Amino acid sequence: MRDGFAAAADALGIATLPLGSPASHDAAAFAKAGVPMAMLFVRNANGSHNPDEAMAIDDLLDAVAILTVWLVAETCGG
Repeated sequence: MRDGFAAAADALGIATLPLGSPASHDAAAFAKAGVPMAMLFVRNANGSHNPDEAMAIDDLLDAVAILTVWLVAETCGG
């Protein structure tokens, strides 16, 4: 999944920064159950789970585009 997200971002010309995350969210429970798991993080000037979150809409739209391209490739073969 991670490679697929990176390939989708590359195809769209969107820069990425691969990183591991200590954040478990629900992802850890799914991974423990054997469900493949990856996360797309959207940068946020004030951090996540902060009442003053400051995410740029263009960054969100980039993440949505990456996910969309990946989903199409996974479900339709490209």
